[in-house]
Amino acid sequence: MQTADAVVIGAGINGAATAYNLIKRAGIKNVVLLEKQLIASGGTGRSAAIIRQHYSNEELVRMVKRSVDIFDNFDDEVGGDPGFVSCGWAFLIPESVSNGFGTNIAMGQRLGVDVREISREDLLEIEPRIDLSDVHRIAYEPRSGYADPRATTHAYVERFVDLGGQLWQLTAVRGLIVEGSAVRGVKTDAGDISTDVVVDAAGPWADRIARWAGVNLPLKITREEEIIFETANGGGPPRLCFSDMAKAIYYRPDGYNQEVDVSFIVETTERLYARWPSFTRALALNSYTGLYDVTPDWHPVLGWVDGVDGFFLCAGFSGHGFKIAPAIGEVMAEEIIDGAAHSIDIERLNLRRFAAEALIGAAYGSNRA
Repeated sequence: MQTADAVVIGAGINGAATAYNLIKRAGIKNVVLLEKQLIASGGTGRSAAIIRQHYSNEELVRMVKRSVDIFDNFDDEVGGDPGFVSCGWAFLIPESVSNGFGTNIAMGQRLGVDVREISREDLLEIEPRIDLSDVHRIAYEPRSGYADPRATTHAYVERFVDLGGQLWQLTAVRGLIVEGSAVRGVKTDAGDISTDVVVDAAGPWADRIARWAGVNLPLKITREEEIIFETANGGGPPRLCFSDMAKAIYYRPDGYNQEVDVSFIVETTERLYARWPSFTRALALNSYTGLYDVTPDWHPVLGWVDGVDGFFLCAGFSGHGFKIAPAIGEVMAEEIIDGAAHSIDIERLNLRRFAAEALIGAAYGSNRA
């Protein structure tokens, strides 16, 4: 049986960032990163990878602000190129959800986020092709944008391996070794690993891993569908990333290449054409689906688990996972090594909130923001 100081299950972006930070920041060298397929082969690789900082609670704002700082200086902070494009991001909301908008803008500004409300005329100067007839208010973040989810994850894994970490790809987890109230190892199809620290970063499969530790992690798995358009006939792609609550879609300047439902393609195409009249001649080139691991309040579950020594959760990201991953790696390493995260307080994101009925709310009626 091989031994390890820590085992991280799942080589998506959050597992990769956590494994890297355990070695770099905590100085633990004997870390194993397990992946049943290949790096970023789950939800991470199919992420739209939009990076925006508009949220309704301080924890996520602080995480994504720190993550943007890392993306801005990625080669110095981690090493490599995450494909980060700071093209800017705009949030379009209808009048029906405008009550919390100003509060969120003010909180972001108080926490140092470069965000402000702009007028329709301001946005039309940046992007004149867009129809804003049903948009009530607009938030604008000039530093936000998008990145390459696979390149980012690969960079974290490469640095992890450079520092002495072990990557076990094509290695499925078959169970956990639990003695009394503590984890003592991981069973894999390549053999067992003896360890006193297990990080469950298995994305849509995280609840199954948790059950092996006797832990109930409430997750709902949803299909998230996306389309790639060739927009040359409409003047080229949008100049910004957009979260469009008025049309209930989001879009960004470039995409990555899974079949999706025909009804989704038809409905989403209609919404896109309504927002971008010049795109009526744009051709749909490809479509694909990914999975969201959604918690009851659409916020992640982070940190140690009551009653199971050595078992840590890094799951339930509900579609937010990529943009906050650089900060997640840091706070998870702090939680594991120091006993509590200190750079950003993640106490409210612990699993115990569900039993205590202390779910985290959001400003727009949907907990996605």
